[in-house]
Amino acid sequence: MTVAVLGGTGLIGRHAIAALRQAEMPVVATANRRPIFEVKEVDWRQADLTLPEAARAAVRGAGNVVICAGRLSTAAELKRDPVGSVTTTLRIGINALEAAAAEGVERVVLLSSTTGYPAGTGPKREDLMFIGDPPGDWFGVGWVHRFLEKQLDWYCRLERIGAGIALRPTLVYGPHDDFDPASAHFVPSFIRRVVEREKPIEIWGDGSQSRNLIHAADVASAIVAALQHAATGFAAYNVSAPTSSSVKEVLTALVELDRFDDAEIVYRTDRASGAAALDVSAEAFSARYGWKPGMSLREGLADTLAWYRSAR
Repeated sequence: MTVAVLGGTGLIGRHAIAALRQAEMPVVATANRRPIFEVKEVDWRQADLTLPEAARAAVRGAGNVVICAGRLSTAAELKRDPVGSVTTTLRIGINALEAAAAEGVERVVLLSSTTGYPAGTGPKREDLMFIGDPPGDWFGVGWVHRFLEKQLDWYCRLERIGAGIALRPTLVYGPHDDFDPASAHFVPSFIRRVVEREKPIEIWGDGSQSRNLIHAADVASAIVAALQHAATGFAAYNVSAPTSSSVKEVLTALVELDRFDDAEIVYRTDRASGAAALDVSAEAFSARYGWKPGMSLREGLADTLAWYRSAR
């Protein structure tokens, strides 16, 4: 059955298209500001998904819809503009879900986010999402993802969409990430600075803060798994790596991989470093779909580093 990938030129969208085609699923994909790329047997549709009629045209004729379109809301972007990326993602998400419901598609895979989880220690399991508010700067973006999950759940209850699956990936990285200094999250920012031999490279805090990082190719394999198994109603799942890594460990690995032997690293303990940790469990998704990430952190960083060097 044809799969419509909304946001086909973004980080997750590009990897999802590659994984879907490898699984021999027919694909239609949307592009807006970024140029399309060549993949065999992909029907590209130009669509500004902030417009309801464009979203409806984008999903027409598709049996399954993967929604990974929206504006990236990194910590840097939210500091610069705490509203713009959030409201754009909300508009796109509402339009995409309304279009899928109007077309009566059989299944929707919605790329949600772990930013919706409240603060607190211990691993974040799926049933904790709606207990308390998302913390700090993540309040707005976290509630947007919560709302879109509930909208998909509602359409499934009304039987306007056959099945809905919300996937909540942790911090996604990989080739085709955003490397813009003004908006990038810390992994592509570190990669750019290592490749450009920046001295010194600053880490805000002491580097002990940990993040769960997952390569976009592993998120794509989770999307394929969700589409290949029978499902009814609505369900939400975390998609994460088995373990988290500290910011210091990530930068150290990049310096070693790129042979930046005389790198200078400065720890700015006078600057805010964000949450100490966000531990996320993907046990439920693994048990239901038999999915496991296939790429270690070091392999994923090497892959992204090599891509950035060739593409910059």
